[in-house]
Amino acid sequence: MKGKVSENKRFLIALLFLGWFISSLDRMFINIAIHPIAQELHLDAASMGIILSIFYLGYTLMQLPGGLLADLFGSKRAIIISITAFSLFAGLSGFAWSLVSLLIIRLIFGLGEGAFPGGATKLMSEHFSNEKRSRVQSILLVAIGLGSFFASIAGAYLITSIGWRNVYFLFGAIGIGIAMIYYFALPSVKEKSQQKDQQDKNIPIKELLRTAAIWKVVVALFGLYTAMWGLISWVPSYLINVRKIDLLNTGIYSALPAISTMLGYLAGGWLVDKVFNNRERLMIIIGNALSAFFIYAMFTAESIAVVVTFQVLAGFTFQIAYMGILSIPLKSLPSSIMGSAFGLLNTGANLAAFVTPAVMGILIKLFDGSYEMAFYYLILGNILSLGLGLTLKNNRLVRNENSIINQDNTLDKKI
Repeated sequence: MKGKVSENKRFLIALLFLGWFISSLDRMFINIAIHPIAQELHLDAASMGIILSIFYLGYTLMQLPGGLLADLFGSKRAIIISITAFSLFAGLSGFAWSLVSLLIIRLIFGLGEGAFPGGATKLMSEHFSNEKRSRVQSILLVAIGLGSFFASIAGAYLITSIGWRNVYFLFGAIGIGIAMIYYFALPSVKEKSQQKDQQDKNIPIKELLRTAAIWKVVVALFGLYTAMWGLISWVPSYLINVRKIDLLNTGIYSALPAISTMLGYLAGGWLVDKVFNNRERLMIIIGNALSAFFIYAMFTAESIAVVVTFQVLAGFTFQIAYMGILSIPLKSLPSSIMGSAFGLLNTGANLAAFVTPAVMGILIKLFDGSYEMAFYYLILGNILSLGLGLTLKNNRLVRNENSIINQDNTLDKKI
């Protein structure tokens, strides 16, 4: 029986990995496709920044509602609805004929995909203990790096072969196929023991929102994602416009940080369990400090080889900081509100993913095509995340690590 359970959990990880992969692939492809899209639709840097950002407006707005949907109606249902919705609008992206049409499609695209992280994280938390969640989540998040890698390498090749519109049609069809697999293969979660279930149901989301520590985590993620997503979204255009690299080679260079991102997730999951357990704050500080240094070294480097090397190193250290931040709620919160909690955390993170590309586009335009001030803006994000990391308690959002309820049945609001 024990072996059977282990096999079932491995199968669940594989299924969730597939979902994280296709969501990342669809989301990241725009970073390599934006250059040919801009040429075809005659867009300037500010318009490109808005296109890169608008997805994350929808994505951010749906994070908390998507998590609540998973908590109220079940993680499986939320996941299938999300994948179906964002795959449909990935396909519809190929029909965009103007700036306005593309903005509308990508906004709804983001709304559809925004329900996935909360549902997927809730489903994972329902099948794994608090102590194992950080390691399992780090494995699942490797799919984000893998999706980014394929979006850069395969995306660049496919654009030159069949055009960016047909690539979106292809990705949409793949996503619908995965939604069908999920419908038949993804397990539905049965109720836990009545005692634990009753305890968890007594936790309203409004109490979670009153917890000071959860908001510190939200702001720390906002700062980190400012640096991380700014680099991901604008470096391909930077390589083309400033370093004069062609599209295919840009795709190759942009894929290398995706590999370091995958390694960073795995290393971060291991470090937070084996080295920095109960010292997560130190991991957040080190990861952010190194990321800020590597961003600066990247845009001041002379050769393209050094630029890519520091970009790769930044991609790795981003995830060290990220796993340090993420491990705190994963180890502290019960699965019954994990969808809502993760949705709230992702709201802060993806608000940065919405704001940052647009701000960078404006800064690049204001400084006559120079990327320098835009990259300094990303470093400020690392500094913000590091500062909030200093105020977080190690492995604690709450007083009792096994529950967020104190003796008065309310959330512990202590910092």
